[in-house]
Amino acid sequence: MRSPWTRIVGPLIVFALSQVANFAWPSVTAATGAEPGGITFEIIRVTAQGSTWLAAAFVAIRLLDLVLWKGIIVRRTGAPATRLLTDLVNGIILVSALAGVIAFVLDKPVTGLIATSGVAVAVVGFALKSMISDLFSGIAITLERPFNIGDWVEITGGIVGQVTNVSWRATALMQQNGICVMVPNGRLSEMVLKVYDRPAKAWRDEIEITLGYEISAHQAERILLSAATDVPEIMAQAKRPDVKIGEFAANGVKWRLRYWVPDYPKRSSIRYAVQRNILRNMHFAGVEAPPQRIETFVTQPPASVGSGGTKAFLGRVSLFKMLDEIEMAELAANVEFRLILAGTPLVRAGDAGDSLFVIKEGLCDVLIPGADGDRSVAHLKPGAFFGEMSLLTGAPRSATVRASTDSMVIEINKAAIQPILARRDALVEAMSRVLAERQIQNDRSQIETAAANDSQSARQSLSQQLLGRMRSFFGLGVAA
Repeated sequence: MRSPWTRIVGPLIVFALSQVANFAWPSVTAATGAEPGGITFEIIRVTAQGSTWLAAAFVAIRLLDLVLWKGIIVRRTGAPATRLLTDLVNGIILVSALAGVIAFVLDKPVTGLIATSGVAVAVVGFALKSMISDLFSGIAITLERPFNIGDWVEITGGIVGQVTNVSWRATALMQQNGICVMVPNGRLSEMVLKVYDRPAKAWRDEIEITLGYEISAHQAERILLSAATDVPEIMAQAKRPDVKIGEFAANGVKWRLRYWVPDYPKRSSIRYAVQRNILRNMHFAGVEAPPQRIETFVTQPPASVGSGGTKAFLGRVSLFKMLDEIEMAELAANVEFRLILAGTPLVRAGDAGDSLFVIKEGLCDVLIPGADGDRSVAHLKPGAFFGEMSLLTGAPRSATVRASTDSMVIEINKAAIQPILARRDALVEAMSRVLAERQIQNDRSQIETAAANDSQSARQSLSQQLLGRMRSFFGLGVAA
């Protein structure tokens, strides 16, 4: 790989040659017969001495670029220096070199040149006042450093972009849609800026959603907090998400879900993941956003907690999709709702049990015992169920399930489903096939067996085993 220091070799060679010319020019003029004070003599002298000043300026510019701009500045700030700053310093070096040539090589007074050009400078300055304003505003921005190259900033008007360059005239902001916005430095200095990378890259985002007054505060917290908790990038932050009430509106309560994101570029994807989770949680909780206008108000319990809402919710669970309307209504009338606080285990590995749980609101962790204690292997979201083997076969709990947020779960015990299974043997067989498929998906050894042997025969064999255990557990005879 080519070293960046090779970029200084060319200017050093030019500087060395200019030094040789600076010391050798008297000999050259003598060899050519040029007389002191003559045109040829002055051309050789000015060229030799002036090249030394200019070559030294280019060596200084290249050294600053390697040592300061791309060395010390990058190591200390993590971002390169702005183009305006580097151009300004380079310009000062070149002007100083030209002033040295005028003063020491051409032997002309620099102060007199500046005085005579004052009127011209005033005229040009009046004509280019906006450009000069942008220039000095850019210098102020460079010196004050309200942001660095690479920072994400939001300017007046809601435009958000990453700072890619600060030039003499404007600051370039690259938006996430690939469009570059050029903001004049004069206008930028007058704007209120939001810098998303200071004082740290992590910052708090929020989503506002309106829920009806029939939704309790605890239910709203379960729906919203579990939506944010289910996103790994949010849970990797030191600060945890929270829920606040924004406003009591005419059509409901405006809730604000607040969570921390690692940096601005990930904001869009994280926000989408949270919004998807909110929709999922509302779907399984039977909650809908209220309309903008409420024509009438009838005092009645929300559908999500009545038997009709429970029946619709259970109909979305894959294990119970084969039940007909009458069976679903009977099952919904005999379930129990349980509120589990965050950190509380619902079931423990190895315990006996004869019930199944369906998560209606919240989020739960599945833990299995390990050498270093319980290890989390899965997250259960609204609509997920667990404990089906205990409900249908009487098997002990295979894992510990603990609520990671306040959660509302539905418990279905043996007594609630036994009458339904006793009336329809085809339902028992269908459920045994669902259990077999689910166990193959969850058990790695079963997956390997199914892959090594005939997949269909492996499923049929496991289904028959589970069917026998279900009939034995519920005291059902073999169908004729």
